[in-house]
Amino acid sequence: MSIRKLLAVAAAAACLGGAASAATVINGGFEDVSGLAKEGLNRGSYGIYNSVSGWTKGTGGGIELQNNATLAKRDAHGGNWYVELDSNRNSSMYQDITFANAGIYALSFYYAPRTTTPGDNGISYSLTNGSSQLLSGLADGVAPSDWALVDAGRFEVDAGSTLRLTFAAEGISNGLGGFLDDVSIAPVPLPGSALLLLGALSGMGVASRRRKSRSAA
Repeated sequence: MSIRKLLAVAAAAACLGGAASAATVINGGFEDVSGLAKEGLNRGSYGIYNSVSGWTKGTGGGIELQNNATLAKRDAHGGNWYVELDSNRNSSMYQDITFANAGIYALSFYYAPRTTTPGDNGISYSLTNGSSQLLSGLADGVAPSDWALVDAGRFEVDAGSTLRLTFAAEGISNGLGGFLDDVSIAPVPLPGSALLLLGALSGMGVASRRRKSRSAA
């Protein structure tokens, strides 16, 4: 690979690493409830929808939004709203995410179980690029466990790639399941060693241009 190309790759990675707070998931905290039926948004109630901002039902009964007053012992991890995917039966939802920049990204979310029954609260996740699966796994547990951060893994994408992020209820299909909140995909910051490499490559590029300039003189 030429020095010029190496510089371009390293510079792009450095810019990406500097933007580690940039979010790529729409409505990952489920706080945008605009356009939804108001009867499901009253305090202490819940609503089941075919779509909410950023998310679309894949299978099952729908996406169940709950707020902080729905259950006596459960509030959202952040804000006022969170999702249950075993709504009136096991369901799934997905979001298609387009990445403007190439690089390495990390997927994370918060999970909490609802019932004390083992195997009743599972939520699976997957991230796919067409037929290729980049990440997959299962979050599971039993009440009264609190919200827990799930570090779902890292993956690499090209600029302009569109990936599908899917969550699905995997427990007993009984209307009671695991909870999901604060879904995030963020670029992985460039380590200090890579920044040193960028500086070294920059120096090599300058030296190479000087040598070419003297040869042409």
